[in-house]
Amino acid sequence: MKLHLLLTVLLFNTFSYAQTSDDLKNFINKNNVAIRTVQKNMVHQNNQSYHSAFKELLKNQVAAVKSFASDQAISSHCALVVRNECLSLLKKLTTGSTEYFDFSEHERSHVKSLSIPFSFPLNTAEIRQIEGLEVLNLQSLNTLSLTIQ
Repeated sequence: MKLHLLLTVLLFNTFSYAQTSDDLKNFINKNNVAIRTVQKNMVHQNNQSYHSAFKELLKNQVAAVKSFASDQAISSHCALVVRNECLSLLKKLTTGSTEYFDFSEHERSHVKSLSIPFSFPLNTAEIRQIEGLEVLNLQSLNTLSLTIQ
């Protein structure tokens, strides 16, 4: 009986972890679409005033992707920062709807913010690469790993 209960609990935890992992993966990949939408709006308007904010978005997205396998709490936090900033920038840059990028109820229940300090998972070479990007070049994002396969 105890063994049966133990196996049931382990199986449940495995399924819930896999579901949470898939939810976070989908959230991070949707952030990639939001980032590219922000970039397209910047290019369309030839707006250079948000370059530094956009590069911070990229740093957080790369950090979310990089830490996904090793520390999902940090990955979740970075992804949450990216989505919030993307929404903020999109509302400034576009007159259209940003409804697609708003948090769904399902996303809200799975993505949580960290309240404790953490070490940013990017090294100096990765930060320099992002800082050196030409933001208004639509092909420049192809050199970064912004999605989880």
